[in-house]
Amino acid sequence: MKRSDCLEQLALLVNPDMLTVTSLSTNTPVWSQLTTAGANFLGVNMGLCVPFAAGLSVAFPRRTVLAIDSDGSLMVDPGALITVADAKPANLVILVFDNQAYARMGPTATSRVADLEKIAQGSGIRKTRTIRSLEEFGPAVTEALDGAGPTFLVAKVEAETARVYGDPRRTYGRAMREVFVDSVLRFPDHWGKRQGSPAAPS
Repeated sequence: MKRSDCLEQLALLVNPDMLTVTSLSTNTPVWSQLTTAGANFLGVNMGLCVPFAAGLSVAFPRRTVLAIDSDGSLMVDPGALITVADAKPANLVILVFDNQAYARMGPTATSRVADLEKIAQGSGIRKTRTIRSLEEFGPAVTEALDGAGPTFLVAKVEAETARVYGDPRRTYGRAMREVFVDSVLRFPDHWGKRQGSPAAPS
């Protein structure tokens, strides 16, 4: 199955109340073209997608947080899964697109011996699944988003033959971060708005 087809389905399943984080991979330009609603933090460096999303899930326990990661990125810091399993954020869904390749720089270990789902299970995450067809994808993601987590999903997708570019004004850098922060500040459950909490720093 193709990553782009999966992301198109995923865009229909998320809502503006969720928070989404994408890895620095094809996930970012494709996702940015599919959705502008909600708080989307796009293109975090390799190894940081899951930790960043885990932090958001703890900060916003009443909102679903979706990490859209990739195999190469996750394998930079698989130890983050241990933290997720230990913290048990019920609102966190981790979706890893495994195309078994570092963009155009060669195969990842998942093309040989590494099994990301087993790594997640060994870390202590109980809800895991590997998805191998588009027919499985929608129901699996819907169940994960609607249920209590943390949930770890691996989507086995084809390696892309062409590089996808996003709009740098929307997908990377200061402009993207400002849009994300503005979205988060509008959440009524932002810590600066909670009754009895100190005012947000200026």
